[in-house]
Amino acid sequence: MMRIVIGTVWSSLFACIGLGLGGLFERQADHVAIIAYRGLLPLLGMIIGLIGFNWCLQSQWLPGVRVKSPISYTSYTQLPAARRWGVAEAVKLLVGFILMQGVGVAGMAFVVGVCAALAHIHPSPHLNPIAATLAGYLTATWWSVWYINRLGPVKLHDGSPSGIGWCTASSSGYATAALWAGVIIMLVITIMHFFPPDIAALQKLQAAKLLETAGPWKLGLLVLAVFIAPPAEEYIFRGGIFAALASRVSPLWAGVITTILFMAVHAPEKIHYPVGFIDVGLVGAAAAWMRVRFASIKPGILLHVLYNAGLLLGAGLAH
Repeated sequence: MMRIVIGTVWSSLFACIGLGLGGLFERQADHVAIIAYRGLLPLLGMIIGLIGFNWCLQSQWLPGVRVKSPISYTSYTQLPAARRWGVAEAVKLLVGFILMQGVGVAGMAFVVGVCAALAHIHPSPHLNPIAATLAGYLTATWWSVWYINRLGPVKLHDGSPSGIGWCTASSSGYATAALWAGVIIMLVITIMHFFPPDIAALQKLQAAKLLETAGPWKLGLLVLAVFIAPPAEEYIFRGGIFAALASRVSPLWAGVITTILFMAVHAPEKIHYPVGFIDVGLVGAAAAWMRVRFASIKPGILLHVLYNAGLLLGAGLAH
């Protein structure tokens, strides 16, 4: 746990440095016409800072968070049964994923506030929520991947139900994922036609408020929703949690439980539109089925990417 706390401090420091440098460069470039949106350089600086943190982390340069060698398959099989990947680990993974989002959000909000106070500036009103959202999700993802990867490469590349399933799937697996994405998106359109949502209620959601931001801020959220969240969530739900449950119950029950958990995690997005749980449940169920059918979580990742991209495209066209 101490390594996670230190890692959060390091990531916040890198983000703070990038944010500060971006702000300084923006001040110098205020007269340049190419700076179309105020806040672009601080946002890019923060992203570059987080990339630099990841690079230094992988290079084993940061004291307190040096990554240990993963557990080998031989040592894993010699562990006591209580320490093997099971239901308790699934619970810890899910709870940790949720809690670390809060840690990242609080940490970034604090960093932005301190930077603004020290520099005597008023940051863009979009900076706090968006920076906090990105930091929260990236912190939770980093922690979850670290927690799962301790199992070692053999377990990670095991396509059986009790493995993580980070394997290359057949072409038919990816084609099936694309087909499922199209079907679910069409179903969403049909459902919304017959059961239109309360737009005023949906606009109160944090996700809707973030998507209404303009300029470079929205770009960061699009990258998160399409390219970061899908692989991270599939790695966690259909990878780590599914494998942990499948080591104790049947793959069918593991799929049912992970789908329910997946829907529960997305409940804040659907609280004002309960019918929306249908498509979220279908995405989870289809991804779990493909996880077993094609012995890989990668078709599920493609399904998730296409689904999120389709919804964002539809929302953009609707505006």
